[in-house]
Amino acid sequence: MSTIPFNRSNQLLDRIEHPSSSIYSNLLQLCLQQRALEGTKRVHSHIKRSNFLLGVSSYNRIIDIYCKCGSLVDARKVFDEMSERDLCSWNTMVSGYAKAGRLKDARNLFDEMPERDNFSWTAIISGYVRHGFPIEALRLCRAMLKDYNVRCNKFTVCSALAASAATQSLTIGKEIHGHIVQTGIDFDAVVWSALSDMYGKCGSLDEARHIFDKTSDKDVGRRVSPVLGNKPNEFTFAGILNVCALYNLESLGRQVHGYMGRIGFNQSSFAASALIHMYCRCGNTEIADRVFKWVPNPDLASWTSLINGYAQNGQPEESLKLFEALLESGTKLDHITFVGVLSACTHSGLVDKGLEYFNSIKEKHGLAYTIDHYACVVDLLSRSGRFNEAGDIIKKMRMKPDKFLWASLLAGCRIHGNLDLAKRAAEALFKIEPENAATYVTLSNIYAAAGKWAEVAKIRNLMDVNKVVKKPGRSWTEIKRKVYTFLMGDTSNPRLNEIHTSY
Repeated sequence: MSTIPFNRSNQLLDRIEHPSSSIYSNLLQLCLQQRALEGTKRVHSHIKRSNFLLGVSSYNRIIDIYCKCGSLVDARKVFDEMSERDLCSWNTMVSGYAKAGRLKDARNLFDEMPERDNFSWTAIISGYVRHGFPIEALRLCRAMLKDYNVRCNKFTVCSALAASAATQSLTIGKEIHGHIVQTGIDFDAVVWSALSDMYGKCGSLDEARHIFDKTSDKDVGRRVSPVLGNKPNEFTFAGILNVCALYNLESLGRQVHGYMGRIGFNQSSFAASALIHMYCRCGNTEIADRVFKWVPNPDLASWTSLINGYAQNGQPEESLKLFEALLESGTKLDHITFVGVLSACTHSGLVDKGLEYFNSIKEKHGLAYTIDHYACVVDLLSRSGRFNEAGDIIKKMRMKPDKFLWASLLAGCRIHGNLDLAKRAAEALFKIEPENAATYVTLSNIYAAAGKWAEVAKIRNLMDVNKVVKKPGRSWTEIKRKVYTFLMGDTSNPRLNEIHTSY
């Protein structure tokens, strides 16, 4: 909708001495559709001047518009000035804070709530997941189920499953799976996708594949229809596409894409960003770029999917070019976008530029650093041999370094032969995941490159003591709607020639 009708409506509003509630309601709806912050302020100011008595639901709507326009200060002012609030008032404000990454404010308000419903819990839990605090999200989820006896809905469990995937907590993920079964939550595409993603990221590939098979069939129409009925929506498509991305099933993803085109779907929906993500994960950034350009008003998820996709597929220049375009668009950023940007700087060797982006996360964009940001910048610095700076950043962290950060540091030590720091990083990794053979092998290779054969022998002995076995790599590919799994160097598959031809 253009801004002309809105401006004319505002002019008309100034001429009406006693506007009705319907006029205010229509104007606020226009403000919401256009994300018109200044327009919202004008309407709100007019309501105050006219001494018009709004109901609680109308004030809730104003809070919601301010939140969606990014003006949390105005939203909180309206909230604080309300003489009467209902549950929706609290939920809207908590959700606004959580989506914007202001988790401390969201949590303080959440703790003050006189009552909470499922939306309240989902808003705060999903906020922690979205902004890189999955452990706190899982703590809240446990509290919700055990202490407050609130029944989850599919949105809550999907957030909890995402947190389990982020922390690779398979045990907790299985508990959530059991809760879904016990409470009878509908197994739709969103839930199936979240379950499959959780099992896959936790390393339980057989279970992930089993989950995926439950949503699959020969024909894409039949793959989609059993999940959400005969009228699949954007949630269905996004769920199936995310599973395609997880298993690099581009041929199935293309079928879903074609099916979406045949039945028609909202190009601005988050299913479009799921399409971009799927093509990027399958290595086809060319089609991902076409989909992105085809979306009339790309949201942040679409921008981020393509930025990260370029970075992951060895196209850092394209990633950074797109990020600069995102900055020029005025779209408000979140922490996920910067993961791809920092990764692109690492692969391009743009260390100083990467540090500039890293510093801007907090200083310019007002976002909180996440463990992913720290892991990326440590990777950036250690790969270039700037270990002192990497060490300074680790010391200043307000959170405990995770395995990805230490693994990044260890990889940098291997490139530059930093034995002392490699030992420190490896020892930290041994404590976090003593069964991971990659750490032992990497440290052994570092010692071998330096001619420290006695240390190499110690590492191999430690592997024997801890019963660590290096597992062979495993890959899978889809041929004629069937997925084939094979080990590295495996020549036993009867369709080996077809598999090689497909690449």
